Amino acid sequence: MDFIKETDLPGIGRKFSASPADGGKIIIIVHDDGVREIYRHDGNDADGEVEHIVSFDDAEARKIAGILGGLAYTPKAMENMRVDLKGLAIDWYKLITPAPFIGSSIGALGIRKNIGVSIIGIIRKDGGSLVNPGPEAVLRDGDTIVMAGTREQINAFHAGARGEAPPA
Repeated sequence: MDFIKETDLPGIGRKFSASPADGGKIIIIVHDDGVREIYRHDGNDADGEVEHIVSFDDAEARKIAGILGGLAYTPKAMENMRVDLKGLAIDWYKLITPAPFIGSSIGALGIRKNIGVSIIGIIRKDGGSLVNPGPEAVLRDGDTIVMAGTREQINAFHAGARGEAPPA
């Protein structure tokens, strides 16, 4: 069974229902106007009420998503993690010396052109972050790179970052 179930809500938006491992059910409604609402339901009581928890506007929801997705803080256990969503992989990779990418810019390495991944964020060792960095962004020792691509593209990035297969 899938962790998240999606349902279209014509004229409203889309509903996402998640059943976390610790029980219950979380319902997220994304309205066509950008508002997001989060509800909770006690999964043990079929007749129990659905409780409205919070609503976010679009900008707030994107900030919360970044936090949940690890762009603001990456727990140590998640520094090298991959999430696959219907063929799209989102991955975190921590660069450490002697990674050949260190000291080079995204553009100079030709990461998107040669490997195919898009770098969507860089979390700096000092706690700073770059969201959607441009080709001029230089990769540093200790950076956690957040990228999106196919599983094959992500694997090619990992290999290149380890010095096994530099970008062609």
